[in-house]
Amino acid sequence: MNPDYSFLTTWAECDAAKTDVEFELKTFNYRDTGLEISDERTSRSHASGVAALAKKDGEILTAQGQAAVAGLTAQQVQDANDKVELLQAQRKQIVKANRVSAGTARFLATVDAAQVQGQVDVLTAALAGIATRRAQLTS
Repeated sequence: MNPDYSFLTTWAECDAAKTDVEFELKTFNYRDTGLEISDERTSRSHASGVAALAKKDGEILTAQGQAAVAGLTAQQVQDANDKVELLQAQRKQIVKANRVSAGTARFLATVDAAQVQGQVDVLTAALAGIATRRAQLTS
């Protein structure tokens, strides 16, 4: 449904409508910027999570190698195995955190961005319509 510009009967009404629409457009542009920043933060967080996971995998491999060294005492073997278990638990936390920054949450962020862009498009078209209506009026 398109706006009905015939409700604007004077230049003053057009000017007031323009001011209101410009303010609303400014708020949606602000939200759009916020969504872009949030998306960038999520992408950076995901990249950081992938790097953290790779690092943790390396630490686990090193610890497993240390636990398998021949000639360790029973206490050293137990300590090495405890370290492996701790690192594996930390890895699970990283995997869990990476899941949070993907999937449905990221999809919904794109839905929000599409909604904001749709509003920006509607408001921009409304400004053009107001300008056209104002030009049609005598004063």
